[in-house]
Amino acid sequence: MWRRNFSSRASSTRALKEKKWDALVIGGGHNGLTAAAYLARSGLSVAVLERRHVIGGAAVTEELIPGFKFSRCSYLQSLLRPSIIRHGLKLLKRSPSSFTPCLDGRYLLLGPDKDLNYSEISKFSKRDAEAYPRFCCYSSVKISFV
Repeated sequence: MWRRNFSSRASSTRALKEKKWDALVIGGGHNGLTAAAYLARSGLSVAVLERRHVIGGAAVTEELIPGFKFSRCSYLQSLLRPSIIRHGLKLLKRSPSSFTPCLDGRYLLLGPDKDLNYSEISKFSKRDAEAYPRFCCYSSVKISFV
């Protein structure tokens, strides 16, 4: 059962109490929805409770600033287990991989091109631009442990 909006908090509480659920999943993010799908596929009746007006959690794209849509954290999809991805999800490399607009009109554009990254970071700080390759190397070493 999917209810986009209940007319009031009281009616939503009543509707949830009237049905006997086998499982309640708290949170309609990508993890909660995946868990609910597995539970429902096994034959259980499942209710997913989400406090926000939208489901999807970190995988949601929202208009945070009028006219600009942002992906909350959908880049984390690459961390999904292969058994979940097997249904045809294809991950694409992004180039550039990051665009960060600033309120003053400047922006930071980053990607796999080391020279472009240096040039972009230098617009804000030459010192940070010089340190960035060391940061990437340090991060790669730490990530390999995870």
